[in-house]
Amino acid sequence: MLYRILCLACLCMLSSCIDNKDYNLESLTITPTEAIPLASGELSILNIASDKDSSYIKTYPDGLLYFSYTKTLDSREIRGLFDLPANNSYPQVFDLPAGTQPPLAVDTQVGITVDKEIDFNFDPGQLSEMMMKGGFVKYNISLSQATTPALPFQIDVVMTDVVHKTTNQPLTFSATTGIGSVSMKDHLITMNDNKFSIRVALIFKKRTNAVFIPANTKLNVKFSFENDFSYIKGFFGDQQVSIPTQTIDLSINSSLKTSSISFLNPVLRLSVRNDYGVPSEINFTSVQAKKESNTVPFILNPTSPITLPFPSVLGNFTTTNIAVDNASAVVNFAPTQLVYTASARINRGIASGSNFMADSSRLHVTLVTELPLNGRVSGFSISDTMKIDLGNIDKSSVISSALKVRAVNQMPLDAHVQLYLTDANYQVIDSLFTTNQSFLVRSSAVDASGELVSPGVNDTKSDLSVEKIDKLFSASYIIVKSKFNTTKDTNGSSLNVKFKSAYKLKLNVGLLATLNIVAK
Repeated sequence: MLYRILCLACLCMLSSCIDNKDYNLESLTITPTEAIPLASGELSILNIASDKDSSYIKTYPDGLLYFSYTKTLDSREIRGLFDLPANNSYPQVFDLPAGTQPPLAVDTQVGITVDKEIDFNFDPGQLSEMMMKGGFVKYNISLSQATTPALPFQIDVVMTDVVHKTTNQPLTFSATTGIGSVSMKDHLITMNDNKFSIRVALIFKKRTNAVFIPANTKLNVKFSFENDFSYIKGFFGDQQVSIPTQTIDLSINSSLKTSSISFLNPVLRLSVRNDYGVPSEINFTSVQAKKESNTVPFILNPTSPITLPFPSVLGNFTTTNIAVDNASAVVNFAPTQLVYTASARINRGIASGSNFMADSSRLHVTLVTELPLNGRVSGFSISDTMKIDLGNIDKSSVISSALKVRAVNQMPLDAHVQLYLTDANYQVIDSLFTTNQSFLVRSSAVDASGELVSPGVNDTKSDLSVEKIDKLFSASYIIVKSKFNTTKDTNGSSLNVKFKSAYKLKLNVGLLATLNIVAK
């Protein structure tokens, strides 16, 4: 018991010697280094396409990307071969009886009904049918001399070979002095070698008074036609339509204008769609790719003149593909224009037959370009935008920092990467790397056929100045800009590589920050 009392007394004496002020912890300062994620994102090979071109990027079943462009060169019609001249005229003259004509109690026909032949004269064409979707028969009726008093009359017209498509009734009308027209809409004209008949009768109208008709008085009737057909049938004759020299602007490679690019196995062809039910051929006199003053001629297969198959049913069409044997030379020439001259011919050497065409029928000539993204490129850039997220880090607590970037590159491209800081309006504030500095991302490894073997993995660390830290904290986005070149072999030569839809350059950007943390 005495021992315990002695120990307690000693402890009390020692505690009385401690100064509480020396050991009171009012604050604690630590300086840890933290890895802070800033932003992450992926650059896809699809980013090489401009907004204009993105809709033209397609994917083969194996994932290989390709540009698919079509450009309409010409939409040539032969309808003009069957347009009537504006001044077409078909006159009919009636000789009127001379002298004083007595009153008439009823309408009375004068003379016989005239069967008037109308010849559209589409030589060498020989039409048999014309279905009208519009158009008119026009008339101009006048007397060569005045009668005393005015003679009441009319002509009755029956267009026996012009019948309505639904009722099958002939088109009829009556007319008197003056100018007028009658619609032929929805009527079918049946012809024999461009000719059809109309019947015209002269009728004196009933009257209560006598009329004096001077000698040699004639009734002059002029018919004219305005044709607007939905289709025609018959034999169109051996005829030719010239296609004047055309110059077409090309947008091929528009996304890669500033790049050096070489495509393997590009596909280039001319596609001719024939809507005409008539034996046809097309003759390309000249087809050339042009860039400034330089040209590369197309080598077409088959060579001109090229026979075109034709549809057997109205409303159908056929398509003929014409290969360009030197497609690689043309595409890698990177032309800006296509210049061509051609002509179309129907019924070559044929004297008769059954042809047809609709009012909308055309020879549509289209340039089809298919560029597999398989080859070599250099000097092109792609970019993407990543949002900055600094979490709850207070800028005032950052003593020093370094930029940490990790890249996993599946693309067969060496990339020089620069990171730009922007404000909320995407205006560039500064770059994270210095002006003469960039982050080199090694390409993926590919085999001899250009297929991906393994991705390239790169890490880099770069100290940031106080000024760049300030700008980083005031920024909203990071824009990644990468300039690419295809990977090279051991001899330094660029390899032919494949660009597939799944290939990406994945970037993770972080901040290694030494923080000043004060605990109270």
